[in-house]
Amino acid sequence: MSIFDRYLLRRYWHVFGIAFSALFGLYFVIDVFTNVSDFFEVPGGTLAIVEYMARYYGYRACYFFGVIGGTLEVIAAMVALALVQKHGELNPILSAGISTFRLMRPLVVGALLVNGVIFLNQELVIPRIALELQMSAGARTDVSYYCEPVMDFETQIMITAKKLNLTEQTIEEAEFSLSLRVSEKLTTISAKKATPIPAKGRRRGGWLLEGSSQRFDLLPLTDLGKKIIRPGKTNEELIILTDVGFDRLYNKDKHYEYISTWELMRRIRNPSFSHRSIRSHSLYLHTRLTKPLLNLIVVGVGVPFVVRKESVSLLTNLAICGGVMGAMFAVNELFQYLGKVSLLSPEVAVWAPIIIWGSAAAWFTGLVRT
Repeated sequence: MSIFDRYLLRRYWHVFGIAFSALFGLYFVIDVFTNVSDFFEVPGGTLAIVEYMARYYGYRACYFFGVIGGTLEVIAAMVALALVQKHGELNPILSAGISTFRLMRPLVVGALLVNGVIFLNQELVIPRIALELQMSAGARTDVSYYCEPVMDFETQIMITAKKLNLTEQTIEEAEFSLSLRVSEKLTTISAKKATPIPAKGRRRGGWLLEGSSQRFDLLPLTDLGKKIIRPGKTNEELIILTDVGFDRLYNKDKHYEYISTWELMRRIRNPSFSHRSIRSHSLYLHTRLTKPLLNLIVVGVGVPFVVRKESVSLLTNLAICGGVMGAMFAVNELFQYLGKVSLLSPEVAVWAPIIIWGSAAAWFTGLVRT
């Protein structure tokens, strides 16, 4: 990498860092003033409040980076290239016989590094702090009093509860309604408290019911029921094996934004999820996998308009580039909407914009000033 490549890369990181700091700072100020009364309810005095706020917004900085990072990598590339043109650095480079496309190398390297950090953040960091991201400001024992019934479509067990404790990830006053696939007659098992049992390796996850209204030896279970319902350590405990976890009870099927790609793929293959849920997961999985490629294509589309041939105004170039970016965003959102309402398959809804804008990027290369 040449000296000028390193110079461009430093400028890229400079623009990216300033843009991220400005946007997150704006979010921080607005959110603090919105939730200031909730923060003051945190016990322990001023030091405890400051410590809690630092941890609270530290978690949200990770999520904010995952959401806005792809957009900022495109903006940073465009701004870095515009600054090269603004400072009169482009003409000497072109006069030396160096192509404009050669200047793209450090910008592409910067974009790839950002994509790598976004990937690591999504796969390793976000799943571990998912619970913290869903808790409201100032909440220490956040309890939701509303829980929509959720069905395990593999066993047809309906699960509901009156209270969800986000801090402990437990449900209180839970009810498990057994279908005829599991029980010889329709049976409802009530429990004072249910604690999730995480899956480990080939061992299936489930729930430990404490204070169960039914004893295991009195349940009229079918052969399938005997495989997924097991006795606990006492007569008032039961274990029900199911892939319906706490996140599906609390956040329905929107929790997939906080889970890893491997977990997304596992859920898509899981028969306990509904067809609608699997479709939403598939759409989001394809979107996540193609987002890095789409970001690079957006850079390829925007560059020809920033360094356009026979252009005397940099502001005009940036305005046209902004309009093209807006059109791209609108088209991408249209295809996403068509995929969500089942008018297009998830594959077509995600890959069609890439084909369209990839072709456009190749077509627009003729506009580049060389």
